[in-house]
Amino acid sequence: MADVAAADAAAAAPPSPRAAAAAVAALDAAASSIVPLTEAIQRAAWLDAHPGEGRQRLRAARLRLRQALASLDALQGAEAAANASPFAKSDAALYSPSDFDRLAAALESLKWRMIQKPGGASVRPDPYYALLALARQAREGDCAGERPMWAEKGGIDFAGRQAFDAWAGLKGVPAGDAEARYVRLFHEFTPKALFAEGRGELLE
Repeated sequence: MADVAAADAAAAAPPSPRAAAAAVAALDAAASSIVPLTEAIQRAAWLDAHPGEGRQRLRAARLRLRQALASLDALQGAEAAANASPFAKSDAALYSPSDFDRLAAALESLKWRMIQKPGGASVRPDPYYALLALARQAREGDCAGERPMWAEKGGIDFAGRQAFDAWAGLKGVPAGDAEARYVRLFHEFTPKALFAEGRGELLE
């Protein structure tokens, strides 16, 4: 009982001015950066038990954190909206796997953006390789062979390696599942992967 009483007394004792100043300084230094501010608030939580400026600054820091999190949520929501495909459906059951052959034939005709790699090489965005892998899995089954290393014109074969990795990652996926996933991804991938949206006539 004596130990408990001593602990309670220690917790109730006013903090040293130096400790309180250090905690407040850490809160101020974190500004509105979410991770540093969260850590500073956790370390300064003991200020709650001691009325005064330190506790007020702690509460102000918590308010800044809530505001920063709200701003982040709004930004992420706006980014998600900007990346959303206009052809996505509200229910996965609305996608028709019977569209696979027609949509797979259109993969290369879409106007994909190109991403530059070292040495003058270029690759297409990730959705292209994901779709290509699903089409190959549906038609040929599991990926075989070795991961490519060098391109025909010299340098690392970035495109070949990305295509291989995407296909190898589908090992064991049945053809029917691959077809269904292809159709869904064809509808849902971000328009930012294309120079110009060309899915409208295919999907409407």
